[in-house]
Amino acid sequence: MNAVPVHILVVDDDDEVRASLIDELSSEYAVDQAASGVEAFDALSARAYDVVISDLRMPDHDGIEVLDFARRRDPDVIRVLLTGYLDEDAHQALLTPDAPYKVGKPWHDEIEVVVRRALEQREHARRLGASVEDALSLATLDDELASAADPQEIAEVLVRRALTIEGVIACGVVTATGKVVAGTSPAAAGEGWYDDHPIDADGQLRVRARGKGDSARALIAFLAHRAQRRAGVTLARGARWQPMVADGRSRVHALLRQATAGALTSMLLHDLASILQAIEGSLDKISAIGEDHAVPGLTEAVGEAAAAGAEAVSLFVAMRRFIRAGSIASRTHTADQLVQGALLVAGAYVRQRATLRTHVPPDLEVDVCEPLFLQVLVNLLRNAANVSPPGGFVDLEVKIVDSQVVFTVVDDGPGVDPSVADQMFEPFCTTDVAGAGLGLAISAYVMQVHGGVISYRRHPTRGALFTAVMPATAAAVKPEPAVMPEPMARAG
Repeated sequence: MNAVPVHILVVDDDDEVRASLIDELSSEYAVDQAASGVEAFDALSARAYDVVISDLRMPDHDGIEVLDFARRRDPDVIRVLLTGYLDEDAHQALLTPDAPYKVGKPWHDEIEVVVRRALEQREHARRLGASVEDALSLATLDDELASAADPQEIAEVLVRRALTIEGVIACGVVTATGKVVAGTSPAAAGEGWYDDHPIDADGQLRVRARGKGDSARALIAFLAHRAQRRAGVTLARGARWQPMVADGRSRVHALLRQATAGALTSMLLHDLASILQAIEGSLDKISAIGEDHAVPGLTEAVGEAAAAGAEAVSLFVAMRRFIRAGSIASRTHTADQLVQGALLVAGAYVRQRATLRTHVPPDLEVDVCEPLFLQVLVNLLRNAANVSPPGGFVDLEVKIVDSQVVFTVVDDGPGVDPSVADQMFEPFCTTDVAGAGLGLAISAYVMQVHGGVISYRRHPTRGALFTAVMPATAAAVKPEPAVMPEPMARAG
């Protein structure tokens, strides 16, 4: 049972349907009912609901009207359209960016699953919104710290900012002797996490905080780091992440899981699937028209578009599973299948900027979660294209070396700036002002969870050389001699 009851309104003119839904949902949720659109409007006007489930066809007002009314009353309400068919108005409503969920009749256990997942997604969205709001509130932190005249004022700025962060229970700045300079110093033992960060050169002044949630903990570490910068202290690389470790799992681990899913995938999956289903139906009609009128190439083009849509859905499903469970489901793929999948996504982008060359021997097999592994190849290809000079080449080559399948991407760019080379696989490291600095960090993390490794070195005569190495399957071809692979030399 939920600590705070979730209130659901079931709207249907069929007594048996309402009774069935109430029987299914009332064991876990607080459920009210309405037998018509008018009754639903009255109920929605009288109180707030977390979820509204409405039948599409009713004598007075249809389900689209009911759900639109519910959204106007509360934009955060979860809306579920229950129907055995779709008319044109309903079909168009389900294609809007803020479309309701749709559950068909008979629903079996789908309605319970949809409600549970929708509530989880709403909670994720609320937490993300709170984290973003907290992060944005820190945008002027450096200016405020710079205006602080002494350690006492720095301490007061830290505590004041920390206590505005969602999830922070207590925070204080103390001296080495334990004297509280600002705020309230929490005890080391207690509920949630506890962190202790030095904020001056000799550790005589420290910020201590207790709270709940990884986002709050990361923001406290950020506050401490900026205060260290203000005091002229630079921690050794890696040390600043140490306070984020808890129970063997780090904040970086959590951040990369979420980044791998692309920040919005969990919330957008429902909308994407609905839109792609509609597109798939339209493509079928276009294909039929092409066959009837013998339009050259139309059937093939429609087939490619449908395949790209299916690939997008599989990627979002895999990423959603990954962000929720932190696990992957690997299958055996040939290297050629993986390369072709990456080219389907990034090939056109690369060819606009450079000459793309590939070399993939047949029959090489590797066990990967295809949608996630493709992101590694796509990221390497896009990065290579972005730095390619006019007339440059981007080479994607696959080899087997010592029972390992080695994917190599080489470009003719300037190579990685030595100033960031040591940190390039860490989050938020970038020299591109338009980039987020997550691409290579995500790629490294995906390789890690696959049991593989990604690496960089400067090519002897060209630009950057990146390798992604995975164990070959037992069915892979006989290994070549154990030498490090060199990509194809530039033509001419």
